[in-house]
Amino acid sequence: MKISKIIIELIAALLIVLWIYTGLNKMMDYSTFKTQLGRSPFIQSLAGFIAIALPVGEIILASLLVFKKTRKLGLYLSFGLMFLFTGYIWLMLNYAYDLPCSCGGVLAKLSWGDHLIFNSGFTILSLIGIILSEIYQTALLRKERILETKVQL
Repeated sequence: MKISKIIIELIAALLIVLWIYTGLNKMMDYSTFKTQLGRSPFIQSLAGFIAIALPVGEIILASLLVFKKTRKLGLYLSFGLMFLFTGYIWLMLNYAYDLPCSCGGVLAKLSWGDHLIFNSGFTILSLIGIILSEIYQTALLRKERILETKVQL
């Protein structure tokens, strides 16, 4: 059970770094990010909304992962967002002719294929975090019930 807790903490820490880095990077270069989103197939009409909502959402998501009471929600939302990002990249690779990159910083240096692998990895990490979190919580509840039963005896 201790190893599960450590792995959950490590996954949460990696996701916190990812969300803060990507969120702040988008905010610091907002105009470029918004312009690149406007050139992206499938989401052009939502570029203005996404350019604001995504970086703010990423920072909020990082905050959820910091606190134990909201960590599981943060893991679920991280999985959902990474799944959407991964799906979008897959669509871009398979159906788009022009592939503008709206990533910034170090991630802008990745190819679209590398992005697919990177995002798939973080999607899987999020899922592992969710599964371990559920197992850990179930084990804690089981221990509590055993202790309650012993106290009642």
